Amino acid sequence: MKYRIEKIICLVLDISRSECKKVLKSERIKINGIIISKPRVIDINKDNIEIDGELIQYKEFQYFMFNKPSGLITANYDLKQKTIFSILNLNSNKFFAIGRLDKDTEGLLLITNDGEMAHKISNPKYKIPKKYYFELNKEMTTNIKDHIPKPIILLNGYQVKEYNFEFLDLKSGYLTIYEGKFHQVKEMLNFFNYEITFLKRISIGKLELDSKLEIGKMKELELKDLELIFK
Repeated sequence: MKYRIEKIICLVLDISRSECKKVLKSERIKINGIIISKPRVIDINKDNIEIDGELIQYKEFQYFMFNKPSGLITANYDLKQKTIFSILNLNSNKFFAIGRLDKDTEGLLLITNDGEMAHKISNPKYKIPKKYYFELNKEMTTNIKDHIPKPIILLNGYQVKEYNFEFLDLKSGYLTIYEGKFHQVKEMLNFFNYEITFLKRISIGKLELDSKLEIGKMKELELKDLELIFK
């Protein structure tokens, strides 16, 4: 795939176009071992690019798995509250979360700069399952089991018809949903008069949160990893 070298320099070094011109003139860039000082088109699949003697691999799109901690909102900017980008070593002007998790919800959140992929994952027509682990403020009776498989009504009147419960004990379990309505998991449990005290997303499709990924940390994914979401 061919790109202008200026675009790659700007993205890799996170600098402006005017600064990029200065970098080029300073002879800090090598293509296939040869110093260049003028704009040109290169093939990122064939040409070797060096900046300050360091070989770089340019990727147009990047994907990250983030183990979101509680206490941060899923947003790029906020004047009053801390966002996920306050602890992510990513440019909030270029990257964004796919979907969202509430401030007090932990777990799997995907970060990318690929708008097309984000739209595909978020598109309700694909009915991608999202699995959550929950803990409740009190022990469950049989009211949830007795209600299944009837629709669960949210506060705005919307009826959730597709869902799946897995109960671990009287106060915890898993809930899988196929949509992404505002506060959906909390409202679904509230429908049965339960309050969630802990909530964590553990999977999107068949892409599971890495059990070795510490809270507040992220790791880069390959495009093939995202294919698990659609299986």
